[in-house]
Amino acid sequence: MKSRTMLLALAFAGIAPAAALAEVDTSKPLLCAVTEAVECGYESTCSYGPVEDLNIPAFIVVDAGAKALREYHGDRMTAVPTVIERNGQLVLQGFENRAFSISISQETGRLSAAASQPDAGIVIFGVCTNQR
Repeated sequence: MKSRTMLLALAFAGIAPAAALAEVDTSKPLLCAVTEAVECGYESTCSYGPVEDLNIPAFIVVDAGAKALREYHGDRMTAVPTVIERNGQLVLQGFENRAFSISISQETGRLSAAASQPDAGIVIFGVCTNQR
């Protein structure tokens, strides 16, 4: 898992090295790379694995204006009923098979997210940049 997430991070850095970890304009769609994910179950150990094994796309388009998350080069889309910009963060919350909350730093583009259901949760980390 570690080598795979490192490859994803390096691949994304090759796409937009200057823009990664730079200020993002959240009024425009963002391209986000999921660099790490961990899943924990109730009374069980946590597991790291390829994001695809957790049914999470490696690249996600965050469109706050359209209140939507889209799989980059894929068919999956999720509506985001709650979009808030406050204290230098873009926060998106909703429900698609489980509750989710995403926070993106407008200063650095860093992303953290959590998805939860009564017996399990997933924590996700990534980085976002404006699409070109």
